[in-house]
Formats: sequence, C-alpha cells, structure tokens
Amino acid sequence: MSKPLRCGFAAILDPAKSIHTETVLRALRIYQSLFAAKTIEFICCEDYGSLDGGAQAAEFLVSAGVDIVVGHYASNSALGALPLYAEQSIPMLLPTATDTCLTHDRNLVFRLCANNDNIVHALLSLFPSDVEVKFDVFSDESPYAKKLASILKSTLADYAPRLVQEAGASNIVFIGTGDRSAMFLQDCEDKGVSGNIILTDDAACAQLVIPQSMAVGQIHGIGFAPAKLVNPQAPCVHEYVKRYHAMPSVFFLETIAAFEIVSQLQAKSENLIADLNRCSFSTSLGELRFQQGENLLAPLCLWANSKAQQLHPIGMIKRPEGYLK
Repeated sequence: MSKPLRCGFAAILDPAKSIHTETVLRALRIYQSLFAAKTIEFICCEDYGSLDGGAQAAEFLVSAGVDIVVGHYASNSALGALPLYAEQSIPMLLPTATDTCLTHDRNLVFRLCANNDNIVHALLSLFPSDVEVKFDVFSDESPYAKKLASILKSTLADYAPRLVQEAGASNIVFIGTGDRSAMFLQDCEDKGVSGNIILTDDAACAQLVIPQSMAVGQIHGIGFAPAKLVNPQAPCVHEYVKRYHAMPSVFFLETIAAFEIVSQLQAKSENLIADLNRCSFSTSLGELRFQQGENLLAPLCLWANSKAQQLHPIGMIKRPEGYLK
C-alpha cells in the first residue's frame, strides 16, 4: 500500500472513566511520535465502552473513511461497532475485548488477547486438582461481566464435582470492570471477608485500588501479562520508561502490537482482510498469526496483592495447576 493508511482508534478517552485509559493513550502517543511517521493517519474517537457508544464511534470512523480500526477495548463497544464495520468491510483489531462471540463466523475481526473462554478455563485451573473447592460468584451489571459469569457457570459442569459454586462460600470470584472491582473489594473489607478473592481481566492490573486491610495474597487476578513479563526490552517499552519513569501496565503491549500490525499492512498489503487472515506479524507481543480471528498464543497472567496493597504479576499461566487453596 503506497499511500498513508487511515487508522481509526476508538476507546474510553476519559481517564476518570477507566483505569486503562492513561495506558492506551500513552501507547498511542508513543507509536505516533516514534514509529508511525507519516505512514499512518490516526483518527481518534470516544466509544464510552458501551453498545451505543461503539455504534456511534463506528459511524464517525466510517464517515471519516478509515481503512482499519484499532481499539474498542470494552467488548460491549466492540459489539456495538461491529455491524457497521462489517457492512463496510473494515477490519477491526481488538487489543483487549474478550467476548468470545466477537470473532465467530466473521473474517474481519482480529483479537490480540485471550477470549472469555480462555479466561474461564485459566481461572478454574488455579484451584487444586485433588480436593473439592466451593466458591461463590459475583458480578457487576456490565454486559461483559454477565457474559463471563454465564460462561463460568456453564463451564463448571466440566469440573464437577471437584469445583462447586455455592452461595456463601469462603472463596469468591468477582467479575467486573476495574472500578467496580475496587468497589467490591471495599465492600469485602467492610464485611470482614477473609477468604480468597479472584478477579478477572479488567481488574487484574497494578492500578487497581485495594483496601489496606486485605491480607497479602488474599486477592488474585486472572488477566493479561504486563510488558515486564512479556517483552521488557522492546523499544516501545524503553520509550515508555524514558517518558514516564515506570514500566507500562497491561493494555500497553496489546495496543502497540495492534499498531505494529497496521504498520506492516501499510507497508505491503493490497488486501487488508485477506492478509490479516493469512499472514504472520512481528510484534512486541511476539510473532503473531490469527486463526479464525484469534491469537491462540495470547498470554494470560496470574496476579496477587502485595504488602503494598498493589496487584503484581506472579507469573504466566501455561497449564492447569493448583495455585490457590
């Protein structure tokens, strides 16, 4: 492709509305200034993380004549945007939207992260395999949380009778956005909850606010892997540390990798959708190839709270093993 490529970028742009906004906007600024040069024209818009917001963002980006879209970090906004992109044959690169159905029966949606099914199986693999474990499941009212909770409950049949959902159990799984997860933890502190609490991908990050009275290791998270575990020597990571004096959090490498794919398409592709379905891409997440829209090597990470009451990554989740008792 000889001409500059128009890349739409849709996200929650207000840092007060998402604990991940600062990270993804920093990724955009770094990529724009260092790597995109004049080969990519970025067109940014707010999607509010909602169905209607996603649809409105898609309408704006389509009218702006974008060739490809990166973003829609919340699954709900991606679901709202997808019909219009599909109608216009505009490919979507999803850094962190986990709803499994987004890639079903479509050839223009490409997910860089794990999907909900992957997250559920990784979560259930953390419980010991030799004893019965009971846990309760809570979620916020977001469509993302409701869907993930539904998958968790239906998947439990494969793990019965070893794993049992039971109201009032000491082990707790909470599925929700980062902000709602922080509110749930505060409620647990107020009620004196002492059992293990497991959070999911949107909350599994160092930015999560954790009450001071929580015991070390009481809170775990199943989420994406941060740059320091995946590729700490990547040029984009060095630039982040140089600018912001800290390692980037989750959502950074996923965003950068999506932009790197766009750059590689701009350099050589005459058919974006066809090449996304058949080519491999060298990215800061590693060598990446999509199979039916999924990155089958997408890493997941186990997080736990430290003495400083901050979630920190324990390690990559590679196979079913019992971490929690």
